[in-house]
This record gives sequence, C-alpha cells and structure tokens, in this order.
Amino acid sequence: MSDPLKPLISSGLPGLDRLVSRAAEVSELTATVREHLPEPIRTHVVSATLNDATLVVTVDSAAWSARVRYAGRSLARAIPAADQPGIQKVRVRVRAPA
Repeated sequence: MSDPLKPLISSGLPGLDRLVSRAAEVSELTATVREHLPEPIRTHVVSATLNDATLVVTVDSAAWSARVRYAGRSLARAIPAADQPGIQKVRVRVRAPA
C-alpha cells in the first residue's frame, strides 16, 4: 500500500521542514530533561519545550508536578539553552486527561 502523505511531502508543503525541525528539538529537549530527573519522576514527563528563557515541562499527572517543580533549579542549571542567555524559570504543566 502506498503512503497517503507522500504527495504532500514531495510537493514541498510550506512550513513542513520547520515543523519537522521543531518536533526534533522538542523530542531532544524532552530526552535531556528526563535524563536529569530521578528515575521515578522521569517516566512521567510527557514533553519539554523552551520558550525564551522559560523551560516548560509537561507531566502526565498533577501528583508529579510538584516533584518536577522542586527539581526546577537543578534542571535550569543542568540544561544548556542554545542561543539563549540561560533558563531563568521552570514552569510545570499537567497534560489534560485524554
């Protein structure tokens, strides 16, 4: 069976390269954040993004948000911010239940 998205990709859909690049950045940052958290917490991190000097970490439950928030200072020091002055703030969000 052929790939139904192949015509869209080969036609040079505007912004697709930027979207793919952004998805790779988020995936890499999420892996880095998980790396710097203790084992019981890291499995509950859904994603991580960097908005200006704010690291936004999304977790799967409110029960884990306080623990990630508590680790915020060490995360801010441990994670290098490319082309940024450094992480100034860590925000934790809870993913809405599916």
